[in-house]
This record gives sequence, C-alpha cells and structure tokens, in this order.
Amino acid sequence: MSIKIDFETDVLIVGGGPSGATLARLLSKKNKNNILLEKNFNFDKPCGGGIKSQVFREFDIPKDLEKKEIKVFNLKSIKNDISVNLNNSSISIVLRQEFDKKLRDLAQESGSKLLEARFLECFFENDDVISKIKMKNEIIHIRSNYLIGADGVQSTVRKKVFGNNTNALLTNYALIDNKDIDYCDFYFGDDYSPNEYAWIFPHGNKVSVGAVLKNDDAKTVFGKFKDKYYENEKVKGYFIPCWNDDKAFYKNRTFLVGDAAGHVLPFTYEGIYFAIKSAEILSKAIINNEPKMYQELWNKTYLKKFRFFKFMQKVFLRNDFFVNLMLKFFGKEKLQRRALSYWNGSSQPISNKKILFKIFTLFFRK
Repeated sequence: MSIKIDFETDVLIVGGGPSGATLARLLSKKNKNNILLEKNFNFDKPCGGGIKSQVFREFDIPKDLEKKEIKVFNLKSIKNDISVNLNNSSISIVLRQEFDKKLRDLAQESGSKLLEARFLECFFENDDVISKIKMKNEIIHIRSNYLIGADGVQSTVRKKVFGNNTNALLTNYALIDNKDIDYCDFYFGDDYSPNEYAWIFPHGNKVSVGAVLKNDDAKTVFGKFKDKYYENEKVKGYFIPCWNDDKAFYKNRTFLVGDAAGHVLPFTYEGIYFAIKSAEILSKAIINNEPKMYQELWNKTYLKKFRFFKFMQKVFLRNDFFVNLMLKFFGKEKLQRRALSYWNGSSQPISNKKILFKIFTLFFRK
C-alpha cells in the first residue's frame, strides 16, 4: 500500500525545545532543509531555567531573555553553609516558555519550517525515514533523510526507534508567588533530599522550591522541607534525565539529542546548556553527512567531564558524612576555583583517583 507523502525534507526534528530549535537554526544557516515539529507551541516546561550566561554570547541569543543573573550560590547542609562566588561563570535564569519560543523564532527566521504537530511513529524505506505525524485532527506523513529525537526525557522517537526510555528521576517542586530572590540555594543531606539535593531558585518574579527524589521517603522529606519555608503551596512533579553513558546517539538514520539522549550533567542536572551544545555538535555531523561524527565529537568534548561529575556525585552524595565533607572542601577558595574551572569548561578534569588525592591533600593540609 502506497503512502501519500505530505512533506519532504532533509532533516525532520521532533521537539521544539533548546536542542531541537538550536539544531534547526544551525542547519538552516548552512542551507540544510529541515522541518521542526513541536506538539504545543504554548508549552511551558517545568524547569528551573538555569543556564550558563555564556550561552547568549556563544549562540547569539538575545540577552533580554535573562530574568536573573546569579553570581553567587549557597551550598547548605545541617552542619555547613558556604557561598560560592561564580566569578566569570555566572548563571542566567530564563523562563522556558519565553526562551524556547524565541529559539524557535530564530530557527524560523533562518529558514526552518515549523509545524505544531505530534510525532506518532516511523518506518524506514531505503535511505529515507517516513514519519507518521498528527497535525490537528489530520494524519500526515513526512519523508526525511534523517530523523532527530529532540523530544525530551519521555522521548517518543527514542521509544519507537531505540526501543527504550531515557533514564530519569522524579522531582517535586512548588512555585511561590509574590516572592522575588536573586540567589540560588542548594540543600544537601538526608534532611533535604537523600543522595540528591533540594533547591530554592528564582523563577521570574516567583520562587521555585524543589528536590530530586529517589524514593518515597525522599518525597516525604521534601514535603517537610517545603513546609519549613513555604506552607500550603501546591506541589507538582516532573522527570529529569539521569545520564548513565548509555551511548544512545544514532540508529537507523535517527539521532537523539538533548534530554532525549540523556545529555544532562550528573550531580548538577544542568541540561539546557548541554542540550544546545549537543545540537551544535550534531549539526556538524549532519552537514558533513557523517553520522558517527556526532558521538565521536560529543565524547571528545564532554565524556570525560560527565564521567567526572558522575563519580563526584557518587562519592559526595552517598550519605551525610560525605555531604558535610564536600561542603568543608568547597569552603576552601582554591578548591572552589578548581571545581568551577571543571564545570565551566576552562580546564579538563583530571582522573578520578588524582582528583580525590588532590582534594584530600588540600583538605588535610595545614
């Protein structure tokens, strides 16, 4: 049975968030024909909205999307409370609905075609991908040379093509009205978020109070944490990717990018910046028509860093003793500078054994 093809394009991108919109924009700038699908142009992702401020300069994104610039954040446990000066590595807080829309607009201005539609499934025909799409109440089909899953932590593209889901953790959060702050607080330890962290962040002219949860006990702990600061606020939940080096990059002319690929930095769960950077790397592979180039470049640029932060997460968040040890470490200015250099990319992490040796040497040095 023949299928009517409604659109043909070089690249079909499913998901109009930071990774999908950035990829579309970069491909259009190189005259690579693409269609960007977003199931809901008015969707407001429940996200802290923190991103490295350097992204505005690196990707020519309007700086007026920044609602807050965070230059100091605080690390807290029951026994310790320290401040970290971000120096030249500030964090910008953006509102995702506004931020994502602007990125899609920039892609469209560069030549991308935008469709408000939902990806359903696909099949493969010779060197093409035929995708079944629901647009309003109509079923259409799009033929493309490549298919991109940029559709988030619960990626339909990943389920249909790769046959699995992105590893994810549940978070709980509440948005507090009539409260405006200009700092970020991270809370560690069993009294806040066992083996993870809780937070208080600015969110536009509101405040986001939340925690990463690993079990039902953690959910109860979060409820107590929230009520300690803000009572009677409605709690919501959403999933965040949990990177585990599962190598989900490319299969059957289909790429995964951003949250769909699990490209969220361990420990910090920083996702927006790495979604945009992974889109930049993928654009190079597609433009050069070299699929393997995507994983190779991503690994060369970020694999060591992601493994380092995963290791640090396992070491420092395992229990309250190591949490308090971590905060004592980061109370030392020299170690703060070193950690920030690894985080902002100005230097590459050394091996796990070497960094542990240096940390303990620094800590016990008189």
